[in-house]
Amino acid sequence: MSDAQVKFFADDKRPADPGAEVFFAFTCPRGRGSCGFLPILGRTSMRHDPQNKNGGTAHWTWDGDRDAPTFSPSINCGGCWHGYIKRGRCVDA
Repeated sequence: MSDAQVKFFADDKRPADPGAEVFFAFTCPRGRGSCGFLPILGRTSMRHDPQNKNGGTAHWTWDGDRDAPTFSPSINCGGCWHGYIKRGRCVDA
């Protein structure tokens, strides 16, 4: 388990103020740097699609906690790490 170092971004990929979060990025626990901008469902124009047929675009739900966020479902970080961000920490799947 490691600190996910989550950062939030607005829809134009600039750092987001509270309430303007659309994407998040985090530091991969395998040391390959920050992962790309991952869309937060409900904050983007994507609709909820439990079978992820949103044009193949993955998206995550967020509990709204900026200090110790939890996202769902799991994250597959470019094949180098697969796990969850729970309470601000990276947890292996």
